[in-house]
Amino acid sequence: MTRLSPPQLPATLVVRERLLAALISYARTLLCAFAQEPGAQPTREAQPRGENSLLLDPLSDQEQRVLRLLAAGRSNPEIANTLVLSLNTVKTHVQSLYRKLDIHSRVEASEAARRFSLL
Repeated sequence: MTRLSPPQLPATLVVRERLLAALISYARTLLCAFAQEPGAQPTREAQPRGENSLLLDPLSDQEQRVLRLLAAGRSNPEIANTLVLSLNTVKTHVQSLYRKLDIHSRVEASEAARRFSLL
């Protein structure tokens, strides 16, 4: 096995992250295709058959509660107060949702929640 010098290590991790993201995107495309009814025209955003069915990493119950409040336009402090959680815990759940849903904003979170029938 080849040892990497410290300057090469971050570049290797970036390449791995990009490859992983591409593989996840491809897997989601395949899952969407298989979730469609036989004979239906393929679409990019197929409707899933059940909650979390197209997610590679299913959402926990708590993440689903946070997502519902996030989609309702609540701020992190409001979500924390409603669910009786610390603000840091809410931030962690939001980051986890962004990763699992492959999104980068609250608006995208709402759209993904509706697309995957998570609301």
